[in-house]
Order: sequence, then C-alpha cells, then structure tokens
Amino acid sequence: MEFLRFLSTIRTPVMDTVMFWISYLGTPFVLIGIFEWYYLNVNKEGAYGMSLAFCFSSLFCQGTKLVVRMPRPWNLDPTFKAVEAAIPSAEGYSFPSIHSQSIVSVLGSIVYLSRHILVKVIMTILIVLVMFSRMYLGVHTPLDVFAALLFTVVISVITWMRWNSHRRSFDEQNMLKFFMPAFAVVLLCLTVALLVNGTVDYSNAKNSFENVGAALGFSLAYFIEPRYIRFSVEGSIVQKILRFLIALAGAAAIIFGLKALFGTGAPMLVIRYFLTIAYLTVVVPLICIRTGLCSRTLVKKRLPQI
Repeated sequence: MEFLRFLSTIRTPVMDTVMFWISYLGTPFVLIGIFEWYYLNVNKEGAYGMSLAFCFSSLFCQGTKLVVRMPRPWNLDPTFKAVEAAIPSAEGYSFPSIHSQSIVSVLGSIVYLSRHILVKVIMTILIVLVMFSRMYLGVHTPLDVFAALLFTVVISVITWMRWNSHRRSFDEQNMLKFFMPAFAVVLLCLTVALLVNGTVDYSNAKNSFENVGAALGFSLAYFIEPRYIRFSVEGSIVQKILRFLIALAGAAAIIFGLKALFGTGAPMLVIRYFLTIAYLTVVVPLICIRTGLCSRTLVKKRLPQI
C-alpha cells in the first residue's frame, strides 16, 4: 500500500486520463480485437497459441481470485483513494490483476512470435505501461500485478512449449484442446459452488462466467476450424480490413444485442461470450470464404514417423 500512496501523491488530471486509457488496453474488447486481427490476417497458428495462453492463464487467475478473495486497495485501507474514473471497471476481487494477466498473455505472445525487434520493444513497453497503470489508478497493489505477471508467464511458457511440441497444430496427440473445456468446466463448478453457499456474491463471480464462455468458444474453434474450414490469412490489405470489420460488427451485435435482450445473468454471460468467440473464430472465416475475402488452405498431410 505504501507504493500506491506514493503514486497517489504524484497524480495529475492529465496523467489520470492518460493512465485510464492505457489501462483500457487490457480490457477484453481491445484484446479480442488484437487477437482477431492476428487470427484473420497475420498468423492463424500463432493466434491459436495466443488464445491458449490467454485462456489457460485467465481461467487460473479467475479461479485464484475466487479462492483468495483479496479486497481492493480502498477496501483494505478506507483512507486510500483510487482514481474515481477507474473504480466502476474494477470488478471482482483484487488478487491477481486480470488486466495484467490479459495483456501479458496476449502481447507477450506477440513478443514471442514476432521476428521484428521494434514490435517486441513496443509490445513490451505496452505491457509495462498497462501493469503500471493499474497501480497508478489505485485499483491493484504491486502484489496483484506481479503475481499476475508470474502466473501468466509460467502458464504461457508451458502452453507454448506444448503447442510447439505438436508443430502448432491440433492433432490427435495434442491434449490442449481437451484440457481447455475441462478447465473451463472446473472454474464453472467452483464459481457456482461458491455462489450457492454464499462465499462470494454475483458481482465478484460474474467475470468467471465470461471467461468460461470465452474458453468454450475457443474450444469449439480448436475442433472445427482446422478440420472443416482451414482458411488462409493471405489477402490484400483491403480484404484484411473488410474481414476485421465484419468480425467487429458481428461481435458488437452479439455482445450488446444479447445483453439488451436478455440481461447479464450467469447463464447468459456464458452463452454471450461463447457465441461471440464462436462467431469470431468459426463464423467469420466461413463468411470470408463465401464472399471471397479469403481462401482455404491445402491440407498438409504428415509423413509417418520412422
């Protein structure tokens, strides 16, 4: 808390605004947009690894939040004041920081995948800035942020090692596609159990339902896209922009449309995020193939190992 108090003494209105928008880079909407551009237009195999690192670390960190149940800094110390504008988006418990976990898993994957030093440097700077912004805004302690960094790096490294060991494909031996829905179901059961016995309230549990829905949506793509769709990321810049706009428009319609129609109950949160990710990873490639915005790739058959 002492570090957060020090940061509170150097706040200015301009810096508050800057840090608020830097922190916004760690929100699901921005990160899903980064993933989708990478998935549709840059490196599909790399995007799969990115989504695995994101989902495994997210499921773990959300489960840790519900088990540890660490209050936010202003609850730990009522005399401490966070930046007012950041409080409404600081949902759930404090430890670990989901913003930090999200940005490290997604941009950290780009650091790993990219061959360009400048891209690596920019992504690393953005990761550091987002992590710092969460402390500057007063919504997370250094323990929250650096625990998220440690958890995410360890989980991401293990995930990428397993993904690379199968030549970045979902073949018969790659168990990651089975672990993902299994871990999502474990988090779902944990969350429901803690809700039912009154250990946590819905405001602290709702993010878990969102993560479960997203993980199940990605799991669907792992089974369907490599077998039946197999789209190519090649294309002109106009085609790539159109693909991305189709993805964003449909995702926004699903997220905000279902929210307006059916509210934010637990079942609808799971369904809404499942449908959003399924749309982005399965439906959009099909639309793009049908409209000529992308083509199919040839099936690469592996030679038998001797």
